[in-house]
Amino acid sequence: MSNDRLQREKDFHDNLFGDENEDRSGSEKYYVIMDSAESAYGSMIEQSCRGKRLLEFGCGVGNDSVKWLGMGAILTGIDISEEGVRVAREQIEKTDFTASFYAMNAEATEFKDKSFDMVIGTAIIHHLDILKSYEEIARLLDVGGRAIFLEPLGHNPLINLYRRLTPSLRTADEHPLLQKDILLAEKYFEKVSGKYYYLFALLAVPFSNMFFFKGLLRFLEGMDNAVMRLLPFLRKYAWYMILDLQNPKK
Repeated sequence: MSNDRLQREKDFHDNLFGDENEDRSGSEKYYVIMDSAESAYGSMIEQSCRGKRLLEFGCGVGNDSVKWLGMGAILTGIDISEEGVRVAREQIEKTDFTASFYAMNAEATEFKDKSFDMVIGTAIIHHLDILKSYEEIARLLDVGGRAIFLEPLGHNPLINLYRRLTPSLRTADEHPLLQKDILLAEKYFEKVSGKYYYLFALLAVPFSNMFFFKGLLRFLEGMDNAVMRLLPFLRKYAWYMILDLQNPKK
């Protein structure tokens, strides 16, 4: 990160985590549909992390730390926010688990080569310089390592309009992933794949307080799966994806 960009990200997240509050106010309502993507993301990590050295990019206040530790991971978390790291350390001290948390720039960490078996993160890569972050992840992973990220996408014009209308809900420098960003990963990893979520399913959000919401969401998610399977060019217009990077090129 440039020094200015780094400072903007740090200031934004220090303010956010200083209140020990990760809610996104106006955008919080949209995250009510995220269960399926978050569940799939967690399951992918659980299948691979037991006994593995796991690095979490953008750990924030450590809300997911106990989950990864409970899956058997040997956890290290980093975040640009010193406030987030402070809270994460306090939270883990209240449990029977042990983990390490550091305030650190994910684009240029202080860890040695091949220090980890897995790198994960939720909505973090799109805050970083894409090229530098891929280079760093590939450097940090041991042979046969794997990185899994849950990230927003940046092609849907309606979602992008909402983002432009609500600038205070996000940092000035974040940039939801484009197809070119995903393809760039092939330069650093032998296998690059993704699963896409929430195209038509976003239409369920206005009905989140209605009795039929869960049924409607399941129907629209099923429609998403069918449409994106039959018409794969529409995947890039989804809201979120799980990005799966395996076997770093050394």
